[in-house]
Amino acid sequence: MFAVTGASGRLGRLALGAVLDLVADRGEVVALTRNPGVVAATPDRPEVRFREADFARPDTLPRAFAGVRRLLLVSTERSPDRLRLHAAAIEAAVAAGVEHLVYTSVVRAADPGNPVPEARDHGRTEELLADSGLGHTVLRFNVWPQMLLLTGLARLAVGAGELPSSAADGRVGYISREDTAWAAARVLTGAVEVPGTVLDVTGPGLTDAEVAAALTGATGRPVRHRPVADAEVAPALIALGVPEPLARAWGENDPFRRAGWFDIPDDGTTHRLLGRAPVALADFLAAHRAELLPG
Repeated sequence: MFAVTGASGRLGRLALGAVLDLVADRGEVVALTRNPGVVAATPDRPEVRFREADFARPDTLPRAFAGVRRLLLVSTERSPDRLRLHAAAIEAAVAAGVEHLVYTSVVRAADPGNPVPEARDHGRTEELLADSGLGHTVLRFNVWPQMLLLTGLARLAVGAGELPSSAADGRVGYISREDTAWAAARVLTGAVEVPGTVLDVTGPGLTDAEVAAALTGATGRPVRHRPVADAEVAPALIALGVPEPLARAWGENDPFRRAGWFDIPDDGTTHRLLGRAPVALADFLAAHRAELLPG
């Protein structure tokens, strides 16, 4: 039996749909979520069994994981409790006899000295998995280009004609959420032979100047990259119209992008996991052209 946690979330829903497309018997798929009643009521998943799985309530996990052979553990949102929640899920998976666990991490999560705040709990979760005795695969995802849309940054940059940042020539291997979900589903179901325990899922590295060029190509409106100092990034984004919390969260990563923490060499792993090339950022943005143009 295959199970996907976080089935009501953005990544979990996509991964669940991909798993259903890959398996011969959909009755062998279980969707795990904190809100099974709400999600189970959706008409697009009439064949799926939903079970309650709340990592903050470990008493829900034995029944949730019962009979599960392969488990996709979708990492929870960043919070002070994230590591504790992941630990509860891993302990329950061990107790339930799960044979293999696939975990969604982030690039360079366990690299010594990684300063990226998002990476810390992921690196420690990877350590928990290594010590658990579970068969497991860690998929380290690079940045979703959806974040450019979620923050409003891409649309606002198109409207202003400029993309301010202090990332200089630092590269990010943008990889779409859909591609990461498909890779996770293929690993979970055994549709692809896994070439290792820890795998990077990433696209070609792009500088912010190249992101600006991709925005130009997608919209037909000129966008240039405007270099600013680290301390000026958040104010510049706020001036564009990015909400302050998002502007500060995005801007805090500029020094890390500049230092190469999101620049992952392409060794062909992502192509192998997907069975094809990942969607290029330019194509992703072109597909979302309507969301990029100011209203």
